Amino acid sequence: MKKWTFQRIVLTASMALAVCHASNAFSHQLNNSLTAADAVDHFLVTCGEAGNHHLFVQIDDLKVVDGRQFNALVIKDKAVSSITNPDGKSSPVIRVEGGMGVYQVYVSQSAGGDKAANYQLMFHCEDIDNAHFETSVFTKIDQP
Repeated sequence: MKKWTFQRIVLTASMALAVCHASNAFSHQLNNSLTAADAVDHFLVTCGEAGNHHLFVQIDDLKVVDGRQFNALVIKDKAVSSITNPDGKSSPVIRVEGGMGVYQVYVSQSAGGDKAANYQLMFHCEDIDNAHFETSVFTKIDQP
């Protein structure tokens, strides 16, 4: 009986570890919102491995019904790129080359509204072959 319980615990722990690892290995995302037209969210995304080549970024609105669009501006050293999503759809993907280190990511919207508009920011550090690398994020400014 004790052997069966131990095996079950080990199996459950292994599965939980595998699920957590898989969800972190392929993509990172932030779900957030903006209300005011002049509001900007600011994130610091850190690519921590020496072989990092670029930061992958894509932005999507989450059921915005009033025509607002979101823009993501990414800055790393002298590299600057920005993307805007078509209303109700995901933006194209951008890959900002900058190696390892901290990337500044700013999210704004095209207009304000009475209610908050929700967005999803997807990002991850990648090597030259677009394989996922270690990625972490810190929210510097979260405006309403």
